[in-house]
Amino acid sequence: MITYYLVRHGTKEAIPFDPPLTTVGVKQAEVTAELLKEVPFKEVLTSPKQRTKQTAETVAKPHSLPVNIDERLIERLEWENDESFDEFIAEWNKTDIDRSYLPKKGMSSKTNGERMKNILDELAEKHKDGNILIVSHGGTIGDLLRNLFTEEAIEHKTEPVTGARYIDILECGVTTIKKKDDKYELMKIGDISHLSIPLI
Repeated sequence: MITYYLVRHGTKEAIPFDPPLTTVGVKQAEVTAELLKEVPFKEVLTSPKQRTKQTAETVAKPHSLPVNIDERLIERLEWENDESFDEFIAEWNKTDIDRSYLPKKGMSSKTNGERMKNILDELAEKHKDGNILIVSHGGTIGDLLRNLFTEEAIEHKTEPVTGARYIDILECGVTTIKKKDDKYELMKIGDISHLSIPLI
């Protein structure tokens, strides 16, 4: 049996494309590292973005494991310099409303979830059993969950204006999934109970 610990990156700077973690984001990663320090991970993977790499390096530090970058762990689309934040959010909401919608840049929610499922399947084939740490993005983890499990099995939130439905995974939330044979079991979604202490 494989257990995947899927961690969203810590709080990021509010700038386009590839922002680093804020001071609070660094603290969130440090607290998450403390939470997971006794889990014997076999491998650590991260998205190539600054915020995920910083988070992964911090959480993986107690384990003395290399942090492997996998380009498939990116978000379905990123806020870039040539568009306003409102334009980015409008396009993002379209991909939540219609999971097959292909945005102007990036990929559909369904495609993104399938890419991440492929990673999980590859890791299960490689390791057979044990624990894997994956640091990615809230949208990507949500896309995976919506591919693996029924919509009814997962609590969603709804954007009040557009009606877009999404899974609210907060910064450094830990989602735990077990895989035995070909069956996935969802243990926790975006757990942030370890972040209840003041971080400022």
